[in-house]
Amino acid sequence: MARAGQRIVGPDDGGLPGRMAVGVLTRAFPPGLVDEAVVAAQVGEQRTRILPARLVVYYVLAMIMFFQSSYSEVWVKLVGGLDWAMPFRVPAAARRPPSPAAISQARARLGWQVMADLLDRVAGPLAEEADSWAHVAGLRLVAVDGLTINVPDTAKNAAEFGRPHDGAGPGTFPQVRTVALAECGSRALLGARCAGGATSDQELMAQLIDRMRPGMLVLADRSFLSPRSLQDTIATGAHALFRAMSEPDLPVLGVLVDGTYISRISDLRAPRGLRRQGESGENALGISVRVIEYSASDDDGDNPTDVVRLVTDVIDPAQLSAKDAVHAFAQRWEIETVFGERGTGIHGDREVMLRSKSPDMIRQEVYAALCVYQAIRPLIRTSTLDATLGPDRFTCATSAVAPRSGDAGAPASG
Repeated sequence: MARAGQRIVGPDDGGLPGRMAVGVLTRAFPPGLVDEAVVAAQVGEQRTRILPARLVVYYVLAMIMFFQSSYSEVWVKLVGGLDWAMPFRVPAAARRPPSPAAISQARARLGWQVMADLLDRVAGPLAEEADSWAHVAGLRLVAVDGLTINVPDTAKNAAEFGRPHDGAGPGTFPQVRTVALAECGSRALLGARCAGGATSDQELMAQLIDRMRPGMLVLADRSFLSPRSLQDTIATGAHALFRAMSEPDLPVLGVLVDGTYISRISDLRAPRGLRRQGESGENALGISVRVIEYSASDDDGDNPTDVVRLVTDVIDPAQLSAKDAVHAFAQRWEIETVFGERGTGIHGDREVMLRSKSPDMIRQEVYAALCVYQAIRPLIRTSTLDATLGPDRFTCATSAVAPRSGDAGAPASG
């Protein structure tokens, strides 16, 4: 008998919609690319298996794509789709749906590094240099942001990921933190990293620095601003536009013609008096920045917001005007939409949104979800080539990534 929210495999499962969805996966992740990631992770087979690593990779991706479906139903759709897309033939011995235990064992053998590597191999910007909707002042807008995801409350997950703490003590669920870098105009991922909830946004951002390039303007909110993150970003050749804390220690060192001013980002952990020594310019303990302050209000001019302070390494207003900087930073919210599509467009807004129960399988599933998201973005980009709107005006709305309606076949282990 099927559990609540789980459908019985029927004769129409694996039909055209399912086959097309699998075709999207094989187009984004062709067998050769999957094999390269398997070899790099050193998880290839030492002997012939009914569930070889390549097939398990596609199963993990399909598990995300068909999140409403039970494990057996996912298998039927995957096999039907692989036959239809013809990237390779599924072994005859593997055509019958394996047990949840066999799938869990195969996923455990695969590990999570393969999915993380696959994401790195396909991640990248989709906008061309001439696409004005992806640029401001000639700079490609990219944004970095993070979110935390509740995971099943087990002793292993609590030990691996930790629990959030507030004034009342630790939270109910352990959490995994994900930080991603995305192109604002296309919402395509440039990279992502996940770790335990105790790992800071800045620590995970440091692992994405190598995904930044000259000609980018990197947007980030307050939790990412530090001398280290700012310096690391600038060192890549990219420019930074970060929001500062509501009451930052940003001394006015000079006022520019547009009303913005020059200041210095210092090590906020140092004593205040020591930080002030940097104002002389000698032995400075920080980075010279330009500060842009603004507030917003409604159409009637009422209800102004608190003052927003942006800091950037672009000192010359002629290169990045205050108006352009404010317009650019407003597009940082595109990465919030990225997380929204990954969270609700694929998984549904559940208290615990993952099928997996163990730490390694949770990481595997998180990276697989990001892979599936990235596989869909080029299709959206292609569909807007003749439109006046950029891909950021479109969201994932296929039946293959519809919200999950119930607990659809979580495995007994894994």
